Amino acid sequence: MAPGDIYPRDSRERELCAQASRPDWLYVAGLAALNAGAFEWTSVDSVKGSGVPIVRYSGPIAVGLAWGGMIGGGWLALPKCSMDWVGEPPMEGDARATWPLALSLTLLAGATAPVVNGVFVGSEPLRWSTEERAGHVVAAALAGVAGALVPYLLPPRTWSAARELQRIRIAVDPEGRLVVGYAIRF
Repeated sequence: MAPGDIYPRDSRERELCAQASRPDWLYVAGLAALNAGAFEWTSVDSVKGSGVPIVRYSGPIAVGLAWGGMIGGGWLALPKCSMDWVGEPPMEGDARATWPLALSLTLLAGATAPVVNGVFVGSEPLRWSTEERAGHVVAAALAGVAGALVPYLLPPRTWSAARELQRIRIAVDPEGRLVVGYAIRF
């Protein structure tokens, strides 16, 4: 293990990097199918015109979850490794945090899910009260936030392989021992 060691070190790292270097098209196709199903469910007149409020709220919740999953999971399914450059966190710790981008995508999903829901609901029935219309916006936004976080619980192969590769490479010295240290900044 040298500072210039930028290639996969063994067969396990090569296998993980190869898995993380290609988009997970199956995962993206599944998310697209979920979106299509949610959009179809929302646009069905029997859902919009139902006398039961929970059925009417199921549309914005379905769209929010599916749309949030597409926003959050779409990024996770992109390539995360290159056979020519396998990143490694420095001994001081990982300088690249993933949570700021995850938070940004979560907020984006929460902000855009009500708009997407509004596009597919179309003109809302006039018998809906103002509170129910506002509730549909809030339900879609909250479901969008939740949907953007679900792909971290059910990650695509690219994200799983990249995290495993990072776990293998984190803070191990040339003899394979875990290194614990401290740093002083001035």
